[in-house]
Amino acid sequence: MQQSGSRRSAKRGPRGDLDRTVILETADRLLRTRGTIDGISLRAIAAEVGVATNALYTYFPSLSRIWHDLGDERLGTLHPEDLLAVDCRSCALVSLARRAQEMAMIPGTLSLLRAQPILGVHSFRLSETLLALTADARVDPRDAHDLLLAWSYGSMALAEEGWTSSTDEIRAQRALTDFPLVATRSEPDREAQLHALLRGIGIRHTCEP
Repeated sequence: MQQSGSRRSAKRGPRGDLDRTVILETADRLLRTRGTIDGISLRAIAAEVGVATNALYTYFPSLSRIWHDLGDERLGTLHPEDLLAVDCRSCALVSLARRAQEMAMIPGTLSLLRAQPILGVHSFRLSETLLALTADARVDPRDAHDLLLAWSYGSMALAEEGWTSSTDEIRAQRALTDFPLVATRSEPDREAQLHALLRGIGIRHTCEP
């Protein structure tokens, strides 16, 4: 995991090798193993690190703060600011959506995002980039920002929670004669959805002739 500047400069505590980096990396390792923050306690993180639970309070006021900061680090893997240099804003937003999909595949990502609002430097950097990339949209950049985040998070949540796959299992087992449109629906195409959304808010491909 990449270390942010704030983590590298964190003060050191009673155990020489214990700092915010060690705690967050340990929490991340447990989360990747279990796939959800549910059931991972401060005690479990402390035991994995090899310290008493109280030692963690030197660096984090609560378990929720650990999950908040780890969630912000996950958002940092998007590196959205890199896309401000892309001439075509539609292409930039499509690239950002692909990065978000890759981030969602890291075990525990959606669990972190569901737990609480993430209001850290990487979260604000993501919002700043979205507002810049949608500055010329048909709707206010704030509304474009919210629409894109809602679509991205919602589509990832639907996939993780099995809405699509569960319906497909039912379709495979029996004919849904009362619901013909559901029975014959096509597979989801996230890129087609995104392109339709971008067209709807007035973000066009400027790299196309």
